[in-house]
Amino acid sequence: MADGEQVAGSTGPRPWGAERISAVSESPAAKFFLAGLLTLGLTIPLLMVFVLTEDRSMRRDDVARTVSRDWGAAQTVAGPVLVIPYLARTGRDPDPGKRRYLAVLPDVLSVEADAEAETRSIAVYDVPVYAATVIATGRFDAVEAEAFGEDALSILWDSAYLAVVVSDLSGLEEAKLDVAGSPLEIRPRRAPESGPRTSNVGTSGVHAPLPGGAAAGGFSFRLDLRLRGTDALRFAPVGRQSTVTIQSDWAHPNFTVGMLPSERSVSSEGFVATWRVPYLARSLPQISELQNRTWTRLNAELVGVGLVDPVDLYALVERALKYGVMFIGVTFLIVFVLEVFSAARIHIVQYCLVGLVLIMFFVLVLALAERIGFATAYLIASAVTAGVVAVFVGLALGSRLKALVTAALLSVSFALLYAILTLEDLALLAGAIVGFLAVSGVLFATRGINWSGTGAGSRAKAA
Repeated sequence: MADGEQVAGSTGPRPWGAERISAVSESPAAKFFLAGLLTLGLTIPLLMVFVLTEDRSMRRDDVARTVSRDWGAAQTVAGPVLVIPYLARTGRDPDPGKRRYLAVLPDVLSVEADAEAETRSIAVYDVPVYAATVIATGRFDAVEAEAFGEDALSILWDSAYLAVVVSDLSGLEEAKLDVAGSPLEIRPRRAPESGPRTSNVGTSGVHAPLPGGAAAGGFSFRLDLRLRGTDALRFAPVGRQSTVTIQSDWAHPNFTVGMLPSERSVSSEGFVATWRVPYLARSLPQISELQNRTWTRLNAELVGVGLVDPVDLYALVERALKYGVMFIGVTFLIVFVLEVFSAARIHIVQYCLVGLVLIMFFVLVLALAERIGFATAYLIASAVTAGVVAVFVGLALGSRLKALVTAALLSVSFALLYAILTLEDLALLAGAIVGFLAVSGVLFATRGINWSGTGAGSRAKAA
């Protein structure tokens, strides 16, 4: 009979090679590679979920900036620094000279800060903030006339002042400065007589004029500040010998915002950290001409702490998405192995729908985590997803046992993914081990399959 000729009793001519195409499409090998291509194709919706997560994270950052604008931004305190104006020779006689400023750092500086933390909520976003009480004590040594250099014509001792950098004055609630037990008048922004700015970030800072002659003989001081801020609290160790101690009731400090502390203690009740910074560890000289870069160099060497959100749900979701392709692939392998050991077949379109259910798992985790926390959201989303996929496999293959096996294996997969997310630095190693074990298990489980799907025994024995 010629190809394409109608067979008696048939409804019409069958296309040439239809049997061969059907056999190839139904072969385990073809199904395996189609599932693999589908896994790669699902990276597109995974990327869309990744973009959605980034967008929500940026929205959270916008909320944090709004809170910091209203409450106070991350605070950096530098000082006090003794500033002494003087007139210097410019080379034109009888020019009265050019006004310059000498910056003198404390000989001893001790800072004690107590930050009371709380959480401000806007919509579904939580932002940690603090109100800090700062007490800085220390001493300035006497300043010799030789420190001004040979070009100095006259030293304006009566115009000397103490300058303190406060990075965000909107969060400064109270400031007091005593010299030798006598309170000084604190003024904002610029120094007297149009002196240089007291910060490298515009005019953010305060200053206090000294009584006449006090700068020449040396003196002790005490600075009291009440600050509001978000995210971080930092101090510049400006003393020849500096000791900074910060304590707070926040249990999740981040000590990587500056130099690491010499001593620290962290518990569920909060933390206490102490920094001891000697003169040799500070690049700025004890006495130098005051310039704009002086404040920049002060703020380049900071000690302090950041208030860290204990669970950054957006970082966890993004980390989960990075393992999304592997997670979808493992799920497809589970369904594939159960299918080849069954008489029933699952269409590749149904594989696609299973993959989309897994994509929605990540969206569910993101949406629920913003409301109820990451751990609870992950538990609910994984239980729902595993249940849906398991019921579908059981109905498609006509086996309750395979539904239970699917539910058990998916539960293990979700548990392993959660463990990978919480391991942080070991996440890559754990993910590599899980992936290797999954592929190895499929390798041995399918060793008896006729991958061509033709001839006798083309299918594995149904369970």
